[in-house]
Amino acid sequence: MDYNPPNTRERIAARRQQRRSGTGPVPGQQATPGARRALAGWLASGRLVALALFLAACTGLAYALTDARFSVQRVVVEGNRALDADAVAELSGLRGRPIWFVRPEAVVARLRENAYVASARVELALPDQARIRIVERRPEVRWQAGGVQYLVDGSGTVLGAAQEPAEADVLVITDNSHLQLEPNDQIDLDAVQLAQTLAIRLPVELGFTPAQLGWDYGLGVYVRSTAGQTIVFGQSEHLQRKLAVLDVLLTDGTDFTYLDLRPSSPFYQNTAPAGQAIEPPADAVTTAP
Repeated sequence: MDYNPPNTRERIAARRQQRRSGTGPVPGQQATPGARRALAGWLASGRLVALALFLAACTGLAYALTDARFSVQRVVVEGNRALDADAVAELSGLRGRPIWFVRPEAVVARLRENAYVASARVELALPDQARIRIVERRPEVRWQAGGVQYLVDGSGTVLGAAQEPAEADVLVITDNSHLQLEPNDQIDLDAVQLAQTLAIRLPVELGFTPAQLGWDYGLGVYVRSTAGQTIVFGQSEHLQRKLAVLDVLLTDGTDFTYLDLRPSSPFYQNTAPAGQAIEPPADAVTTAP
């Protein structure tokens, strides 16, 4: 077999001729557009503008998420009377937090851990402000247990221990259980409401001013007169009948030291001289209200 070596010089000359004449690309190579043509194509298609906008948006978002200007700096508290505004702001945990990551419902949940907060609402305002509107529970009575007077609202919720002695017009309910109470503990609501009712109705309707309003686990609500009489009401059911029975006994001048109005047929005892304070009989204390 004859072997003819390739004419390298002729092949190189042919390729140069093709390049000069523009008859086609050199075999094995691809035609690539120039930088200007590529840039013009991106501008014509809008891809360059879209890329620029995307980069600008990313930069702006990163700035907003990290810049201190968009962290909560001002916390305005409204509706507070018993609670200190700074204490509410501290409890909310808002100061210094990026405003974008604040969850108002979570802040409200934290605020309601305080017994004085009945409800709350959180509003945010750019760049760095939060407004907290709260509705406080109001102390309506004092519940005295274990030598401590606790502030209690109208729903029976313990708000905390009283820091000052009760004023003359504040209703104090004495609890014989001597339990230690904590904020948010619940007092028997019926007992609170019945004691409030008796404190108003007894002096007005019967001319009878109790020296003490109390509550006992077995007896329920009871009152004591200045003469040492103990009158057991139990719970608020059949209150009108109970008041009517007491009115008859007081009007008739019946002597008694202990009166139990809970049964359908109330009974009374007179076991001590008038004016001497006594305790209810031991068997009566264990009777359910």
